[in-house]
Amino acid sequence: MTSIRKNVPPAALVRAINPLARLLLRSPLHGLLDPAVLLLHVTGRKTGRRYDIPIGYASVEDRLILVTVARWRVNLRGGADVEVTWHGRRRPMHALLDEDPAAVAVAYDSVIRDLGWQKAARQLGITTADGLRPTLLELRVAAQAYGWSVVTLTARGH
Repeated sequence: MTSIRKNVPPAALVRAINPLARLLLRSPLHGLLDPAVLLLHVTGRKTGRRYDIPIGYASVEDRLILVTVARWRVNLRGGADVEVTWHGRRRPMHALLDEDPAAVAVAYDSVIRDLGWQKAARQLGITTADGLRPTLLELRVAAQAYGWSVVTLTARGH
């Protein structure tokens, strides 16, 4: 068992709030939402269905890091061109999905190092029993236990 706990809102609440979040993120009122939320635009590989997903992110160097366990992530396996509505502007990006627990742990650790534990904990939706920053091993165990994935977004062409 892991000492890290997920700290995310209930799925029913997320489903209820997402339509409003989508609307706000596309509007000039996007600043009313947490600045660490963007709108990810993904097209299903098999169905061609369009997904517009409000999701939290962390900015690390010239990359945006998203964490998810949601099923839409499979559309990003092997890399995919996507778009994001970020700070009120729609932008083309390239997405890389990593589902390997060791790599996911390294990405989480990088976010924690860059943002600091308190801010990263909020953005990643995690807590620890003792309130202290988790170790890389604890992050790996949690990534395996919870099925975490990391999506790294970079500007297209970079």
